[in-house]
Amino acid sequence: MNNVSKLAIAALALAATPALAETKFDGVYAGAVASLQLHGSKNAPTEGTAAFQALPAGTVPSSLSLDDNEGFRGGVLAGWNGSSGTLVYGLEADVLFGTTRGGASFSGAAIPDLAPNGLTTSASRRIRTSGSLRARLGTTLGEDLLLYATGGVAVADTRGNADVVVNGAPTVAWTGERNQARWGWTIGAGAEFKLTSAISLRGEYLYTDLGRQSVLATGNSNVRGIAALNGVDYQVGLPYRNGTARVALIARF
Repeated sequence: MNNVSKLAIAALALAATPALAETKFDGVYAGAVASLQLHGSKNAPTEGTAAFQALPAGTVPSSLSLDDNEGFRGGVLAGWNGSSGTLVYGLEADVLFGTTRGGASFSGAAIPDLAPNGLTTSASRRIRTSGSLRARLGTTLGEDLLLYATGGVAVADTRGNADVVVNGAPTVAWTGERNQARWGWTIGAGAEFKLTSAISLRGEYLYTDLGRQSVLATGNSNVRGIAALNGVDYQVGLPYRNGTARVALIARF
């Protein structure tokens, strides 16, 4: 067999070998995302400030049960996917805008000679602009459906507030606020369906844990003027753990 024949046979064999095809989800993409917070950690304990916790039983809370921070937010995302067979892997970043908030208050029993109408203790938390950077790993079912898991780091602009007021004497009050960029982690799973060769629709669930934020409420000058209350300050731990449902419309380039 001459060299020409050998080359022809080799070319035919190469042509007959199936290529490693990309999936329909490969490549660079970007999209718009909408998020609905479904649930969040509620327990905000009174922490530290031993003098505040030492006030008579029933006058101040051991903890507050916060609202769920339910609400819609919207944003953008971008990422890249590669594949090996039906296995799809990639990296994605997103930014969400808007605000979700939750809070609670507690009206306590009277403190003789100091607060005959009792104290009202309150706290609130807000999540404003947030984002994440996540790895994704999944598998295709047929050509148009991708199932995946995702996880990575998360960050959010948060604001926590803590307040106490003497009922019937609103000028005697404790206030505190903390604005902070909080870092944590997020994990979830989802499904993505191709609507056209370039457009897909996604639904996913993400759980995010940004830890607990301590907020100290200090007494104003009127509080400091009352010897029995001087140095009695309120501190609360606000949890930032929540689960969200998200939908996204994706365009590939």
